[in-house]
Amino acid sequence: MKLTLRQYFNRSLVVVFWIALIFGILYWPKSLFFRDKKSINVFAWGDILDPNVVAEFEKSTGIKVNLNFYASNEEMIVKLKATGGEGYDLIVPSDYSVEILVKEKLLKPLDKRRFSFYSKLNPRLLNLSFDPQNQYSVPFEWEIFVLGIDKDFFYGKTINPSWKMLFDPGVIDYKITMSNDPIQTLVLASYYLYGPVEQLSDQQLANITQLLIAQKHYVNAYADFRADYFLATKNSAVVVSSSSYIWRTMRKFPFVGYVIPKEGTFVTIENFCIPKTSEKENLTYQLINFLYSKDSMKTHFDTYGIFPATLDVLDDLDLDDRTRSLVSMSSPELKSLHFARLLTSQENIRNTWVRVKTE
Repeated sequence: MKLTLRQYFNRSLVVVFWIALIFGILYWPKSLFFRDKKSINVFAWGDILDPNVVAEFEKSTGIKVNLNFYASNEEMIVKLKATGGEGYDLIVPSDYSVEILVKEKLLKPLDKRRFSFYSKLNPRLLNLSFDPQNQYSVPFEWEIFVLGIDKDFFYGKTINPSWKMLFDPGVIDYKITMSNDPIQTLVLASYYLYGPVEQLSDQQLANITQLLIAQKHYVNAYADFRADYFLATKNSAVVVSSSSYIWRTMRKFPFVGYVIPKEGTFVTIENFCIPKTSEKENLTYQLINFLYSKDSMKTHFDTYGIFPATLDVLDDLDLDDRTRSLVSMSSPELKSLHFARLLTSQENIRNTWVRVKTE
């Protein structure tokens, strides 16, 4: 049956409507169409903002906070690029993501005069390469990559804390859990082979790919989150993980411990940024200042184990000597700190990851 022009046009409109609706559901914050003048939309990791602290802010200010979550920096970047940041008032990207968002012109410069806490920030977390003057970002929490270990497995054995525990077949006689983030994995493998580098050559990338393919023989799992689960269940004797997950697991399982590689490790900083399209800066600055209060920073550390960016809260935390030296960044173990960064094009990273996973 032939369609009339009007029928064809009407059906096309229906198709366009459903495509637009699906796009909106996938890429726009859920609360965008229900915003009122005294609400803000926050786009963050699922385990970085304590709901009780947010509820206290809402109660004390009357400002509604709509939380939207992402599972990776890549997901957050894709959604912000797709929407131009429209509909979000506060985001929490990791360090290298800030640099990407700045280049995409998706962030608004911050007015540091409106911060009540800036002088209390740890200076080692400021003026870093991804945002040299902290023009677009302010550090909220940070953590390091550690090697979580099963102390029962290593009982009576000499541990040489090194990245060799992940990559050297002459050392490994156990199962490991590796990061499922391709950027992080390439950075760790690159550092093991070549030390700090700015960019990878084609030959270096090929060598890293072969290293990761060979490593698969020992890999029990690739995990974005909860690599510590494989320690707690004794499925892996060594896992690479952010310190916060290992800290939390150590509270429940005494046989779980950690080491920091002697060659140096990587730090990741979670930052607050305001999207360029936000029109609710006044409300957003109120929330930011509230989140940096001593009570808030203490609650977030106690709940999630992520290190606070402010120094004035340290005396209120229940810390052993080693942890205190780490949290304050005064530990010799943190003398050599590095940041994850894009060492090659995103296309090369994707292609490498496909080869690692399929070969």
